[in-house]
Amino acid sequence: MHIGSNRSWSAFDNLRGWPWHVHVFFTLGGFSLAAPMNPVIEKKFKYFMARIGAMYPMYAVALLFLFANLLVSCRPSTFRPDFHWDAQPDDLYIDGDESKGLAPLFCEGTPATPTSYWASLFLTIFVYITGSLVTPFFLTSWWMGYYLWFSSMYYQCLMVFPVVYNALAKWRSNVRMYLSTLAALFALNVFLLLLTWLVSKDYKGYNHYDEVTGLKNNPDSYEDAHKHNATILAWYLFSPFWILYFVIGAVTAFLYDAYRPAEKNNSRVWGYIADGCTLIVVIWSICLVSFVVS
Repeated sequence: MHIGSNRSWSAFDNLRGWPWHVHVFFTLGGFSLAAPMNPVIEKKFKYFMARIGAMYPMYAVALLFLFANLLVSCRPSTFRPDFHWDAQPDDLYIDGDESKGLAPLFCEGTPATPTSYWASLFLTIFVYITGSLVTPFFLTSWWMGYYLWFSSMYYQCLMVFPVVYNALAKWRSNVRMYLSTLAALFALNVFLLLLTWLVSKDYKGYNHYDEVTGLKNNPDSYEDAHKHNATILAWYLFSPFWILYFVIGAVTAFLYDAYRPAEKNNSRVWGYIADGCTLIVVIWSICLVSFVVS
């Protein structure tokens, strides 16, 4: 799913338009936590802190490296008080002219504090230390690492897991309740995706260069493009959306425990179904790479 860009690996970039891998991560997260079928969680906060305590040291080490990397390019002397939602044509080279050489390192403010270096720095430190890189707090921080958002999302999942687990445990062995719950969650997922698509389908992204001539476009032609960037990023970092998949994973674990397919006479059939699901994903991925729509 992360093999190069559309320039380096061509059609492999199409896989990013169908990012099933992230959904599977969160689903497996919910499944693996619920699968042991432990007793109900009486001390919910203690459970949460125990889980966070096991994960946070590695996260803290990552933050130290990322803060050091941030300060290499982002200092008061390199700060520009002109925030943009995307990279500008003049960023890489001096005055946008390759013959003049590479432009010096610089950074801009955050959407919430576009003109203040120190406010952007302190808010960034607070957001990352607390693992709060989710909507709407991402507006107050610099984007230091592409994958730390995953940790923040997972922390939100851990916060709700004790309540979810205890609620599901009350239906123990009730296959029909778990199936009904899964159906409702799947329906909610489709509704959320369709709603988001309907709201944002007409947004146009940035297009700094003419695709035919290669010349710069008039900036006024994409002045509203920030709506596209802001909407997509806000949705991707909206923790309840990913918690939905986490809960689906937990419900599936309870359904598996209630139905116990491995103990059925037709247990081999379920293996074929699982392999079939895998095959469908592989075939669909090959189609996305192989058939490019111009």
